[in-house]
Amino acid sequence: MKKILLFFGILIALLALLAQFVLPQILTGMLREQVIRLTASQEVNLTLDSTPRFMIAAGKVDAVHCDASNGKIGDLETASLTLDGDNVKVDMPAILFGLKEGKRSFDIDEVLKSVGNVELKGTVTEDNLRDFLMKKFSQLEELTIKMTPDGINAVAKARVLGRAADVDLDGIVLADGGNLYFRATGFNIHNALLRHVQLDNFFADLKIVDAEQLPLNLQFTAVEMQDGQTLLTAVRNAQ
Repeated sequence: MKKILLFFGILIALLALLAQFVLPQILTGMLREQVIRLTASQEVNLTLDSTPRFMIAAGKVDAVHCDASNGKIGDLETASLTLDGDNVKVDMPAILFGLKEGKRSFDIDEVLKSVGNVELKGTVTEDNLRDFLMKKFSQLEELTIKMTPDGINAVAKARVLGRAADVDLDGIVLADGGNLYFRATGFNIHNALLRHVQLDNFFADLKIVDAEQLPLNLQFTAVEMQDGQTLLTAVRNAQ
């Protein structure tokens, strides 16, 4: 009888250890790998929280918090990203059986059953936006970006009709229809041939990030411009 009680005591202790520590660590590591894959950031910190904590082992997570440095949203590099989500339900049996079969990585769609509210915040610096624009417009040289609460000023050199020209562009970053855009408010070209050309009405909005590139059906909802940086917010509201 004592041996049976001892056996069950050890079994309960092992199950408690599994529920309290091992399974939450497995899920945390899996979600962290998903963030690394989606953002290309190698500096990711992710935490899960539930009350009581052993509910994580059942795939029920009250809150997820994640910080990522030097990651990406689509093609746009960011200085930092912060993601918060609640009421997350994960298919833990699928994860455990997958691990048993030797599977080491999962797509989030394979194991995510449902999620409540999600908010993604990102910080974009002047250097981040400059690098993005340089990739989009390879003809630009010596591009400098200045961010202020009132807007963005971009100054660069380019070749227009075979001649060197100075380009001066003013604009803002905005969220529209869930997407992220750069909207020009002033566009001027100066060169010896054209002298000075104002092209404000000929510059369409430049889509920086399409909402379809965001995970979890997130949509950009707000942009706050500051000195030296721009803060982005994307949300997904629980249905």
